[in-house]
Amino acid sequence: MASVLIAGANSDLGLETARQLVRAGHSVWLGSGHTDRARAAGVGALFVQLDVTSDESVAAAASAVGSLDVLVNNVAELTEPGEVTAEVVRDAFEAGLAGLARVLHAFLPLLERSAAPVVVNVGSRSDPLAEAAVTMVTVQYAKAYPRMRINAVELEEGAEGILRTIDAQDG
Repeated sequence: MASVLIAGANSDLGLETARQLVRAGHSVWLGSGHTDRARAAGVGALFVQLDVTSDESVAAAASAVGSLDVLVNNVAELTEPGEVTAEVVRDAFEAGLAGLARVLHAFLPLLERSAAPVVVNVGSRSDPLAEAAVTMVTVQYAKAYPRMRINAVELEEGAEGILRTIDAQDG
């Protein structure tokens, strides 16, 4: 079974994905700056502190996890509904797109040691800016690391979309 990290695991989607992966026998880490150990334990997962805006926090999380086969990168919500201004994009960029790239880059050494590395970046069609940004980053990393399976899914596909993408590694 695979070792999985779900970054941005404080969402219902992250918790449900973890619940289903644990049920399937995978070793799952929930990474978040907001999720507490009790919530992780409640789904049978381990918790790792992961503030996607901090290089130090992300590096410490990578060190704590130690080995990794699958990264679910669920951190890229960039904009709130309503007016999209330069300030809104700039403020959201650090936690969204930069956070997604920061986490992926930090965990690359662990993924490169895996026999079948998989990355699932999560975007949202309800946030076209975030979806375009997630797609752009995903395509660039997929080109740079052809041995890894790096894909994007839409938040609206739910845990099923993430699980389908992870399971496709066998098919």
